[in-house]
Amino acid sequence: MKNMLKKILVLVLALTLALTALVGTASADGNFKPATIGVALYFDTGYYPENVKSYLSALGEAMNVKFVYTVLTQTDESANLTKIQELIGSGVDGIILTLDMGTQAILNECRDADVYVAGFLCDFNTSYTTNYDAVFKNEYFLGTVSDGPCGDDLRAGYDYFDSLMEYNERHPEAPITHVSMTTFPAWAFPVQQLFVQQFTEKVEAYNQTAATPITVDPLDEATDVLMFQPLDSTYFSKHPGIDAIMSFCDGSTFVYPTMVSAGMEKTIKLFSAGYGEGDSANFGSRGTGTFQQQTVSAIEAVAYPIVLLVNKINGVEFPDMPENAERVSCFSIIINSDEDMVAFEHCLYLTGKLEDALYSAEDVANMTAVANPDATYAGLVSIMDKMTVEYISK
Repeated sequence: MKNMLKKILVLVLALTLALTALVGTASADGNFKPATIGVALYFDTGYYPENVKSYLSALGEAMNVKFVYTVLTQTDESANLTKIQELIGSGVDGIILTLDMGTQAILNECRDADVYVAGFLCDFNTSYTTNYDAVFKNEYFLGTVSDGPCGDDLRAGYDYFDSLMEYNERHPEAPITHVSMTTFPAWAFPVQQLFVQQFTEKVEAYNQTAATPITVDPLDEATDVLMFQPLDSTYFSKHPGIDAIMSFCDGSTFVYPTMVSAGMEKTIKLFSAGYGEGDSANFGSRGTGTFQQQTVSAIEAVAYPIVLLVNKINGVEFPDMPENAERVSCFSIIINSDEDMVAFEHCLYLTGKLEDALYSAEDVANMTAVANPDATYAGLVSIMDKMTVEYISK
């Protein structure tokens, strides 16, 4: 009897060891393999990259990931390729890219090193439209989450019009009736030309029945298209009598300082993409009231590339993972009222506090197929439309 019991115990132990070997370190109990992920940001100064790094640090603790950082340029492909080669040489298991420059050459390097790539803060539109097979069908490119809506979801021009309407509803005694616009060049941000078209068409439709129509100045290529330089002071003489500027580019950095130097910040409103540190002091009814709309994307969207990379590094995959990499919209945080700004001032984007995050590190870990056998790609994508001002207000 004792010999039989001993044989049974030996058999049980052998089965246990065999099962452990099969499951390995990529088991669905959250036993994450140690990994290093390189994060290639396109800027690294100020509160925003610091808050991104704080959030990633927490995610790393939850998923056994160490993050290392580098900074890319927006103009030099060869310099960026060198930065990626340096990351690969340091022994990273995956890379997060925030720019779509020389992507195919980068992926070739990553393929040779068996390093996977995913995107953040970038729609990879150039690759999507001109190099789809080489990038989005590349097994080493896992997909990207855009800095705002992309593809069929593009609608910023409509959002600006809605913000303008909301402003006029709040200020019936002094509505905005004359606006101009600013953009970055089409070669760099072609979607901004679409936003101009969307906004203009909405105003034209509104004017057909409006008691007080709105005038939209057409884009003046010489002053309104900003070559990544601050707005020229001649802008205001080219657009006399305007009540507001619709800045589809980063108005906080490239438009507002010129408004201040020209003494226009108290008489002209600014509806803008982006947010600059301290802007809230002059937002809505505060201070000079210059800013009436600001638009950003949630830091928490970085969960998309992290989850995909962690799954791949751990050798697991979602059951519904698409055949080709995708670019996914992250719907924008549109701040266009005092109430919105109060909510925004208490979210991770500004505070950097982990308790203010829409999704905790544990939440994100549970989105992986490593920790959660029921996790799906569709579930991961679905959180990207839950990062709007309505959600940070809750």
